[in-house]
Amino acid sequence: MCGRFVVARTVGELLTIFEADEIVGEMPGISYNVAPTQNIAILVDRSFEKDEAGAPVGELNREFHAARWGLVPRWAKSIDGAPLINGRIETILEKPSFKESVVRRRCVIPASGYYEWQVLADGSKQPFYIHAGDDGVFALAGLYEWWLDPSKAANDPTRWLLSATTLTKDSAPELSHIHDRNPLLLTPETFEAWIDPHIEGDQDLLDAIAAGSDEVAAEALFHKVSSEVGKVRVNEPSLISAL
Repeated sequence: MCGRFVVARTVGELLTIFEADEIVGEMPGISYNVAPTQNIAILVDRSFEKDEAGAPVGELNREFHAARWGLVPRWAKSIDGAPLINGRIETILEKPSFKESVVRRRCVIPASGYYEWQVLADGSKQPFYIHAGDDGVFALAGLYEWWLDPSKAANDPTRWLLSATTLTKDSAPELSHIHDRNPLLLTPETFEAWIDPHIEGDQDLLDAIAAGSDEVAAEALFHKVSSEVGKVRVNEPSLISAL
């Protein structure tokens, strides 16, 4: 499970790195301790035209949007309850909360790195920072959804909530000693297929990104960090410093 991550790049830097066309709305800034239900930046390819079946047609616009971390299914009655911050790639096509988003509502979530806790022999937990290096950025595979708040008026512009989740898989061999799961990490090739809404999400696509994820994970860097990362209120560069 990935429950905390880091974005150590400005919005402008992310715009350049991911060659996005536009930033829509107010983006969250640099954070060394992104936690569930906070706003995160997600990258989507969006078409302004759709066919009769609702499938996108024509050219795509690559956009950054701010979304709540913790997917809210469109059929949910409220946003109360445990946030759906992770989806297991092995079961997302079976889960009502995720399966519709897999088809065409896929996104990329930029992250400089993420935190994971290793359980030690005495039962205590040691946090690690797993990252893409000082100059690198991971592209995490994600899903997004729009939820209509039934308690708000039809003319209230805040009645629509955009939310997102990250995806996880069995840990790559190089990271399995830290935790048994890791986020889905996209390669340049799987990135383009994952974000393209012209491509319908299916098991073949999931299998491809799972295989590619292990390639990226094999190159990931990691080191032990302070337990202060477990405190949501602590958000400073020292959190990613090696012990």
